[in-house]
Amino acid sequence: MAKTALTIEYDGAPYFGFQLQKQQNSVQAELEKVLGIVLRQRVRVYCAGRTDTGVNALGQVVHFAGEPPKTLDLLIYALNSLLPKDIAVRHGAVVPDSFHARFSCLQREYVYVVYNAPYRPGVLGYKALWVRGDLDWSAVRSAIPHILGENNFAAFTQAKLVKRGEKTIRRIDDVRIIEDGPYTYVHIVGSGFLHNMIRILMGTLLDIARGKTRPEELAGILARQDRVGAGVTMKPDALYFLHAEYKDYDQSGAQHALRQMLLHRHAAESRPVNFS
Repeated sequence: MAKTALTIEYDGAPYFGFQLQKQQNSVQAELEKVLGIVLRQRVRVYCAGRTDTGVNALGQVVHFAGEPPKTLDLLIYALNSLLPKDIAVRHGAVVPDSFHARFSCLQREYVYVVYNAPYRPGVLGYKALWVRGDLDWSAVRSAIPHILGENNFAAFTQAKLVKRGEKTIRRIDDVRIIEDGPYTYVHIVGSGFLHNMIRILMGTLLDIARGKTRPEELAGILARQDRVGAGVTMKPDALYFLHAEYKDYDQSGAQHALRQMLLHRHAAESRPVNFS
């Protein structure tokens, strides 16, 4: 049977994560139910990254095997007409038989949104982390090189998972800090991430931004591989699965506007300044 990849977005608040749960609702359960109705067959979907309870997505990728309707447009329109209003399909394509949303993924991107202002926002505050005090993002930028590359991130996941023997080696390719008025976007790019890894890392980076932890201490926290040394686990509402990169699934024409903005700002800030 042919394989189809879909790029989806969702509000994670009503769901107990992406993955199927025995007694709670999940994004996967809603997708499979609606795909089954549209395709008139039982469908199993696989995702690029299993987001935790409450975590959002703007560029999650899933795939399924099965014969889709005649055109992908019809499939996407049909799915969006039946899916809950907080889940939507943005893009789709037929992909090679060897494609797998998880195992074919080359890079995964997340963004954590911080709102730094004296008073809480009324509209967007629910989907961003509100912080009142001053934050020194230059200190965070100086700490970032300590976590780049392939490392053991045991300090940045639940201790019970480490004790259970879960492999904790991961690769972080880049962490970009994009400031835009009261909003700061922490854009994290890597091969994959442990359970709660980004939220714990954000707690640690915010300790640095607040001056509670010195930038150079991040290297020691990483090296000790002890959960106690890292920051608190930040709330999931402000975390977004932003993008999954593939060789055989072209999403260039369907990038979310937030990712486009972040890439544009990063390119502009990385460009050498010409003083002539």
